[in-house]
Amino acid sequence: MTSKLTTETAKLDFALDNTPISLQFDDIYFSMQDGAAESRYVFLQGNRLEQRWQQHAQPHFVIAESGFGTGLNFFVCMQTFRQFRTQNPQHPLKRLYFISFEKYPLSRSQLHQTHARYPEFSAFSQRLQQHYPFRLQGCQRLHFDETALDLWFGDIHDNLPQLGDAMLQKIDAWFLDGFAPSKNPQMWSSDLYHAMFRYSKSGATFATFTAASAVRKGLQAAGFVVEKQKGFARKREMLMGYKAQTAALAPLTPWYWTQSAVGAVKEVAIVGGGVASLFTALSCLKRGLKVTLYCEDPAPAMNASGNKQGALYPQLSDDDQRNSRFYAHAFGYALQQLQDFEQQGIAFESGWQGVAICAYNCKVKQKLTRIAEQHWGDDLFRLCDQTELSRLSGIELNCDGAFIEKGGWLAPQQLVQNGFAHLQKCGLDIRFRQSITQLIRQNTHWLLINAQEESFAHEVVILANGHQITQFEQTQNLPLYPVRGQVSQIPTGEHLKQLKSVLCYDGYLTPVDQAQQSHCIGASHVRNSADRTFSPVEQQQNADKIRQNLDGCNWLQEIDSRDNLARIGVRCSTRERLPLMGAVPDFHQTAAVYRNLFNLRRRRQPIANAPCYPNLYLIAALGSRGLTSAPLLAESLVCQILGEPIPLAEDILQALSPNRTWIRKLLKGTPLA
Repeated sequence: MTSKLTTETAKLDFALDNTPISLQFDDIYFSMQDGAAESRYVFLQGNRLEQRWQQHAQPHFVIAESGFGTGLNFFVCMQTFRQFRTQNPQHPLKRLYFISFEKYPLSRSQLHQTHARYPEFSAFSQRLQQHYPFRLQGCQRLHFDETALDLWFGDIHDNLPQLGDAMLQKIDAWFLDGFAPSKNPQMWSSDLYHAMFRYSKSGATFATFTAASAVRKGLQAAGFVVEKQKGFARKREMLMGYKAQTAALAPLTPWYWTQSAVGAVKEVAIVGGGVASLFTALSCLKRGLKVTLYCEDPAPAMNASGNKQGALYPQLSDDDQRNSRFYAHAFGYALQQLQDFEQQGIAFESGWQGVAICAYNCKVKQKLTRIAEQHWGDDLFRLCDQTELSRLSGIELNCDGAFIEKGGWLAPQQLVQNGFAHLQKCGLDIRFRQSITQLIRQNTHWLLINAQEESFAHEVVILANGHQITQFEQTQNLPLYPVRGQVSQIPTGEHLKQLKSVLCYDGYLTPVDQAQQSHCIGASHVRNSADRTFSPVEQQQNADKIRQNLDGCNWLQEIDSRDNLARIGVRCSTRERLPLMGAVPDFHQTAAVYRNLFNLRRRRQPIANAPCYPNLYLIAALGSRGLTSAPLLAESLVCQILGEPIPLAEDILQALSPNRTWIRKLLKGTPLA
């Protein structure tokens, strides 16, 4: 991936009829005659989509596009697919994935002006603008009911390889729609055509408005069968074609193979009862799966997801851009999901007036400066002086810092409990007081054994039970550890009540709750401890920490933890500060199959795919960032299970792999003990 973390916006001019013109490429975005008609003719008819959808036997169909532009192709395609679904409600094809690459994304205001020309797409446009993502390099997923849009911002030559092995031979159709080859020769390249071929299924089609001979020859050289047909309106010719039947291709990194479920998945069991389980159940139910949840407690959110208030913001780093990219993308996706929850009437207290990060010492100030130098964009992260930070937070501060304007706080326990209540109305089966102690593979199913030695059979099992995830034989070797955290609840005061934003230092302070009674400060961090008893020492430490970090602020005298109100949770963590997500790896098979991995790579010999337990998956080690990371992790995991496009760049996906610690050793030639 490029080291640049955000993209430049498009520079536009508009013709008299409101047709957008790119100043970067000196070319129009779509036909001045009728852009929607051009899209239907060139891309939908050119790929024979309506006929192919009728013949499609799989539950999802994948389209990839070079150049999202104004989104017009996407709107036309989504509208047509929605009509297909309405006319064919029993058809096996249920979902459309639209993967689009855009180097210079339009701004919201540019989209609004452009879309005014096509009022028939106003509902689509409103949703796109409502959830339009940060200008982050990489993939941002947006949901439009039965259609998922994956917007990959940045140069297609950087991003297309990041589809990775997970998308090997999985794309059904291509819309080749960048600006004309004469205007944008960098995009229309041999690398693009060969990558297209690698990611295309046998029988996949493509269509493009251009008939340039260099494009035709490039596609043919990559392996496509290319045909010409009459172009749209006054354009003489255009190209279309397909990929002939070819043999299966080998993954480039088989040791990180994203194993999908064996067989057609109709039902799933989830073990856990927190925020990761909630969003995993949501992603499963959206796809029509039957979901059974096993929770050992009498109610959801009784452990790490049960705090009264929790902060939601991306954990950006000055020394690990990959981790920062994951949390930034996860943050944007979480905001989208939470807004949808609110619109569906799922109630939870929240406040979205930003997160203020205090530069309470020189080291932190230098760190924030280095993060700002990565150019995240002011809507995601910006430096502030003491005066501005105090104004934004609503309370007097004694230091400079940074501000994340889209961040905020919410009530995790309310979110999880009310979210589960909503999902139960959608068909979720929750079984409380079910402590699952053992997993046994039996033919095509897993048996879940509870503490009473009762057994329950399921096709697919997802483990999302926090720090207890290593209690099973299959997971006991994972490098995870528990972290005890005590969050203190303190009464508000005259000055504290003025706090608008979440305040971060070497801890955090939330704004007053909606009852105007209390705040949360915390949290302690005790590694390798699952003890959940109240600690007076940690209670005092939480109060002392904010006084020490922000010494001199007059409102500190109102910090009072003497009521000893607190909540203790146990998180699950790893040393790498990233969660684990994917198929549960088989430790002993990994050690045996990959014992000579270093030399196999060096000699370029065949390497087997990563050994995993079939149809057994996990989400783990969310640490203190579960509110931010859980929605994207859950969506990505369910996509992996079903063999659908995963909304993560390959390098991030590999960094989340549950076998990553073992593989790093084996790639260096170090055997697993």
